[in-house]
Amino acid sequence: MKIIRYFILFAILVHSNFTISQNLKLKYLANEGILIQSSNTQILIDAIFKKEFDYLDVLPDSELSKIENAKGQYKSIDIILATHLHGDHFNAQIVGKHLMANQNAVFFGPNETIANFKSNFEEFQSISSRISSNTPELFHAKTITLKNTTIKILRLEHFGNSPWKEAENIAYLITIAGKTILHFGDSKIDIKNLEKFDLQNEEIDVAILPYWQLGSAEQKEVIEKFINPKQIFLAHIPLKSYAEAQEKINQLGYKNVTALTEQFRPLYLIN
Repeated sequence: MKIIRYFILFAILVHSNFTISQNLKLKYLANEGILIQSSNTQILIDAIFKKEFDYLDVLPDSELSKIENAKGQYKSIDIILATHLHGDHFNAQIVGKHLMANQNAVFFGPNETIANFKSNFEEFQSISSRISSNTPELFHAKTITLKNTTIKILRLEHFGNSPWKEAENIAYLITIAGKTILHFGDSKIDIKNLEKFDLQNEEIDVAILPYWQLGSAEQKEVIEKFINPKQIFLAHIPLKSYAEAQEKINQLGYKNVTALTEQFRPLYLIN
């Protein structure tokens, strides 16, 4: 009887999660790539890229072909976002071909990413009317509306040393289907980068954060004080760290954290 009760409780919890999320579904793709689906809008963030580094995950060629040709679950994408131009987040050829195949989609990214796009996609002019950028100055934010979706863009420093830290990098705070989602890209997690944005008062439902910046008590304190998300999805996890990622984060005392290591995994939001 105890086993039966356990499975009944489990089923209730799973159904409860689905009920909470039925109007807003998130799916992990690869590295920091996320698909967001509401009843009205579908968004891809940092999901369109080829193999750049052997130690990071990437979608199989068959899936990239579907994205390129706007097939399957990608046929009705409304918004494509890139946090920066690095090759493990953005590929001009695949994004450009998707925009040609899907006349409904628009693309937004930092100015530097748009320049890269223009230089590396021969038919850029044919899709340029659906490509935009509005990059704030460093440590400043702007709010834009794409396809009736409110998005706050935050100009933050990219993590790391030169030449990585020079990349023009933005994070996205997206309000959709009554939820607030922060996609942090490769932004550096420290007080200097965060203190001006008042994110802790944005009531962030979920933050997609890079795994390799959460590994200390100091980082945990900064995240809790200056972002304060209800839930965290950990992305950008090196392949060699997949087996231990969740355990390491749990040991630091994080709550409501999920390590993203399984392609196409549905991601459920909590209240």
